[in-house]
Amino acid sequence: MGQAEVWRTFVEPGRTWVVGAVHGEAERLRRVHEELGRQYRPGDRLVYAGNLMGYGPDVIGALNEVLLFRRALMARCDADPNDIVLLRGAQEEMWRKLLQLHFAPDPANVLDWMLGRGMRASLSAYGLSAEAALDAARDGRTALSRWTGHAADSMDDHDGHRSLMAHLLHAAVVADNSLLVVNAGFDRGVSLDKQLDSFWWGGADFDTLTPEASGYRLVVRGATHGNPGVRFGRHTATLDGGAGRGGGICAALFGPEGSTVQVVEA
Repeated sequence: MGQAEVWRTFVEPGRTWVVGAVHGEAERLRRVHEELGRQYRPGDRLVYAGNLMGYGPDVIGALNEVLLFRRALMARCDADPNDIVLLRGAQEEMWRKLLQLHFAPDPANVLDWMLGRGMRASLSAYGLSAEAALDAARDGRTALSRWTGHAADSMDDHDGHRSLMAHLLHAAVVADNSLLVVNAGFDRGVSLDKQLDSFWWGGADFDTLTPEASGYRLVVRGATHGNPGVRFGRHTATLDGGAGRGGGICAALFGPEGSTVQVVEA
């Protein structure tokens, strides 16, 4: 897989909006979009930092809202499609693994682990039963293969969802290294192309990252695996407002030098 397929590079510094974890909170996302729509300027970039799915009450509505807002920006602001970036979050990575579950050595335990981390809401949104999935996982590879095929087909009832999932990127970066956007984590001292699963499952020491350790003036993430929170440090920012877990959605605008210009919460 080539670089262009893994992360998006913004060649010129500019204003970059980043939306933190959504977790199926479609109505909150609409309110964030209303404010972004008022403030978005031609030439701005927009990055969704992943975790659109999982936990919350309206996963389908959240994905639809992203697709609709993307279309509206391109129509109203003549936005370049390449400047609207969707990252793969831990929730979307779990969905990808879910569709390959019949290849896992212990699928029932893997599925049980996913269900405890937000996947139950995504299954329900697409009309899928977690209990039926567990039964298929216990019944053997043939039964599980049929179930994962059914799960893949379930997205086809919702226009644009399968295409959206197929085009998620791992990261977004400004070419002058002023800004890097990831889902949840970034391993210090490891180059962007060697991060592997740390984008989704890393982040234990995220708040202590420095430009010397990361290679970027500012690293922004949209989700955490511990207690959610919105934090702005000198060289890091976390935009996990706790959506889907009793909190809200946070979006922030970062200027060309990586400074925080505006914060929007709903």
